[in-house]
Amino acid sequence: MKSAKHKTEKSVSNRVALCLTLMLACMAMLTSQAQTQNQFITIQRPSGNLGLKLKNTSSGSNSPHLLFDARSASNSVNSVFFARQEGNNLAWRRYDSDNPLTGGRLLMYMTYDGNIGVFKANPDERFHVNGNVKTDKQFVVRGSGNDTNRQSRFGSDGANHSIELRTGNTPYIDFKNNSGPTSEDYDARIILEQDNALAVRGAGFTVNTGNLPNGYKFAVNGRAIATGMKIQTVDNWPDYVFANDYNLRPLSEVEDFITANKHLPNVPSAAQVAKEEGFDVAMINKALLEKVEELTLYTIAQEKKIAAQEARLEALVAKVNAMTH
Repeated sequence: MKSAKHKTEKSVSNRVALCLTLMLACMAMLTSQAQTQNQFITIQRPSGNLGLKLKNTSSGSNSPHLLFDARSASNSVNSVFFARQEGNNLAWRRYDSDNPLTGGRLLMYMTYDGNIGVFKANPDERFHVNGNVKTDKQFVVRGSGNDTNRQSRFGSDGANHSIELRTGNTPYIDFKNNSGPTSEDYDARIILEQDNALAVRGAGFTVNTGNLPNGYKFAVNGRAIATGMKIQTVDNWPDYVFANDYNLRPLSEVEDFITANKHLPNVPSAAQVAKEEGFDVAMINKALLEKVEELTLYTIAQEKKIAAQEARLEALVAKVNAMTH
């Protein structure tokens, strides 16, 4: 039994070896014939049309190439795809006909050092596309390893979160955060205006905090420094204090208010500032200016009163001197 099994296995091995030898011999004959006679090796489809053609020729437009024929049986669609060596590079082209090759259009190009061009010959980068690039999900540029913090993402992740970079007269970066319908196609935009001002549109801006209180566009958690600041358009600036019909409180009334409330009239109290977590710079400056202008009126009134008292005193002194002489 062992001898019969051994003979069977040896017979199968011999058959496999014979098949491989015949296949190699056929390939060698076909290759030799194509090389020596400058002919095609072709594979036809069941319809009789050409499906695949391999040709090994000399140089130029007839350099070694591989042709894919995707035409229909009625030849109503001309789709001949062609891969061939061009110099030291490899090109993929599409032709309208293969006899002769006409209407050629470059599809893809690979240089000898590995650069790949799409609709671009002789690409000078590892990947060079002459046209738009589109993705249904994300286009990811990632550094070495799997560190997701060292990558840039473009496009949508399926939840309407996206980043768009645009160039032109006013280049900008758009951010979409699926925050609901808006009048624009972005939730936030960083844009370089034509006057070279870098602007933020559609969203507030925070520094060292993620909390932006309602009604505000800019929040800083920490100290800020500047050589100047302008607060634009403050209504009802306190020059009204100098109007003839302004009701300047008597100092005695101001004293009563301070005794009762522990702060000046029209100035926020410490409790109010604490409750509102701060104060409006424009409004506090307006209130302080109102107090300064009121103090100026009080000072002028006191100056007039003092001047009148000095005049009366001088008159009394003159009378006394006259009586003693």
